[in-house]
Amino acid sequence: MATLVLTVVGGIVGGPVGAAIGAAIGQQVDAAIFAPKGREGPRLADLKVQASTYGQQIPKLFGTMRVAGSVIWATDLIERRSKRGGGKGRPSTTEYSYSVSLAVALSSRPAGGVGRIWADGNLLRGSSGTFQERCAFRWHDGSEDQAVDPLIASALGIGSASAFRGLAYAVFEDLELGAFGNRIPSLTFEVEADAGSIDAGLVGNNLLGEAGLCVGDWPFSGYAASGDRARDALGPLFDIDGVRLASGSDLWRLAPTGLAGASLALSDFREAGRGEAQADRAEQRRAPLSALPGSIRLRHYEPDRDFQLGQQSSRVAGGGVREERIDLPAVLSAGSARALAQRLARAVADGRETLIWHADLTALALPVGRVVTLADGSAWRLAGRTVRARDVLLELKRHAPLPAVELPAAPGISVPAPDWPDAVGTVHLFDLPNMGNPAASAPYILVAGAGSNDGWRGADCWLVAAPGAEPTPVGVLRPAAALGRLAAPLAAGAEDIFDLSNNLLVELVNPAMTFESVEDSALLGGANRAMVGGELLQFGIAEIVAPGIWRLSRLLRGRAGTASDAPHMPGTAFVLLDDPALLSLSEAAGGWVEAGGAVLQWAPRGGTALSDVAVPGSSRALRPLRPVHGQIRPDGAGGVTVRWIRRSRVDTGWRDHVDLPMGESREVWRIAISPPVAGIGPWERASPTLDIGAADLAGLPPGCFLEIRQAGDFALSPPLSLPLT
Repeated sequence: MATLVLTVVGGIVGGPVGAAIGAAIGQQVDAAIFAPKGREGPRLADLKVQASTYGQQIPKLFGTMRVAGSVIWATDLIERRSKRGGGKGRPSTTEYSYSVSLAVALSSRPAGGVGRIWADGNLLRGSSGTFQERCAFRWHDGSEDQAVDPLIASALGIGSASAFRGLAYAVFEDLELGAFGNRIPSLTFEVEADAGSIDAGLVGNNLLGEAGLCVGDWPFSGYAASGDRARDALGPLFDIDGVRLASGSDLWRLAPTGLAGASLALSDFREAGRGEAQADRAEQRRAPLSALPGSIRLRHYEPDRDFQLGQQSSRVAGGGVREERIDLPAVLSAGSARALAQRLARAVADGRETLIWHADLTALALPVGRVVTLADGSAWRLAGRTVRARDVLLELKRHAPLPAVELPAAPGISVPAPDWPDAVGTVHLFDLPNMGNPAASAPYILVAGAGSNDGWRGADCWLVAAPGAEPTPVGVLRPAAALGRLAAPLAAGAEDIFDLSNNLLVELVNPAMTFESVEDSALLGGANRAMVGGELLQFGIAEIVAPGIWRLSRLLRGRAGTASDAPHMPGTAFVLLDDPALLSLSEAAGGWVEAGGAVLQWAPRGGTALSDVAVPGSSRALRPLRPVHGQIRPDGAGGVTVRWIRRSRVDTGWRDHVDLPMGESREVWRIAISPPVAGIGPWERASPTLDIGAADLAGLPPGCFLEIRQAGDFALSPPLSLPLT
């Protein structure tokens, strides 16, 4: 630009000689301003390192970029403590949790918003906008009228807090740190500064503060401009895009050579009467092949790999063994990067050949950066000018750029963190029987939860023991291995033998859940245990019917004394018990629910919406098992002798010639007539036998039953019913 101005001024003042002197001075000025320097700029790795250093430079972001940013404000770690367990002589457990509030500056240029957020490489917030950990989040776009963040204002005081105008930043309030080892994780953000693609023109015009000054022709998805000077920020982008100082029909601007206008015939720029042959006017120079790199390796950010580093390389025709690496802090696809690498390799090869053209003063009208053609039709770019007396030496570089089109290229193995859509959570509670030794002293309440996809990360749970009571934290619920509901009715089945006539049709909450078939040996060893409503059963064969729907067969029914004569209806809850992710309420919490009316409240991780689930109050684990093998035999005197066999909730297996462990502190049996008859019964016995005399037996109406229950330490067993009349 200075060349043109000073040439015109010199021509007005001193004629052709003055024009030559002005052109020479202007060329020096242009060289000082626009001469290319080494490819500098931010190293790609630096854009992913979160910092909180005073004086840390914050880049200007264009398009869509993933950056770490700089922490500009933070609180100390906030510690919270809670107690779990305790009671009945058992020690309580004190648990500590931590959270933090912080503000992270991301762009020194206004930005529209934030998309995904990663914490330690895992998605903290997906494209749906849902956070995986609980926190409050606010975005400040960096406008000149943005207000002070209320949290920062409350911590520092409204008069001391800065609004950080012109700075786009994010604020986390009470970000829970339990999932990150109670430390502040490394956060990276997908910042959406501009909609659509960008180019060198958009970046240059913004940084130079003048519209229409810069033009670019190679699209990028995003760019991070940093550096102490505009040249430092624009250098990598302009070198890649081939931007040069060029003149158009209306103004001087920075633009790719191909957009500078139609190429000019060099023969038009010579004085009349000078007809030297082209060979006499040109001097051709070639750099040695050893001076050329053997290949160009372009490093960039790959959008198909969650903005991780990508690289594409291209061989330089006739080059040596040296590799030149170019770090471009821009987001572009693998195909676009490959095309750029080949374009750069071609430019390096073309730059080996230089043509020194001897012209006259009329050549001063040619701007540096313009493409000219020779008589043979070859295209050359004017790279420099030297004035010697009345001669002008033009330094020409061969110009044969590749077109700006993408080439087929693979981005490499993609290992992005899965970005799941919002999942619908489902939580069920199950009242488990006593399934081992020792005997339970509180209900066994099992909490199982899952989401409609693998993006559901669990839920925080609280127990409300009674209406109006204070919620008590009971733990974090993780996704269950298999949770669903019956898709078809399940008829009642016999205990302790294989049920081969019935099967379960289960519709799972998450179609990605699976089952496995097992051999009978594993089945008898306790494999594939599941709760269907209030029945504990096992299955040996699992077959998929449709996505998310399975047929389970070869069943063992009514395990641990949970047999029922009633069928299970469609919609009955189902859960696979062989799963460490299931949450069991503590004994203390189980004791609270015995009174009934308890409610479990849960909220998905990262969410605040609470859902209520009624806690079952049957306390099946506390109830002795129903007695079996009842017999009524005449005693020979007109009465009957009733006998039965007890079972134990401690051990449901049978032992040869050895009685089962009691499971209760003492043996007590309560027997009654159903329907009740005045004056006959009820009875209480300490052993499994009862004698009914002839007089009592004669006083019973037809249709009477004898109901036998074991009285345990905490509850009565289900009745064994025997017909008496």
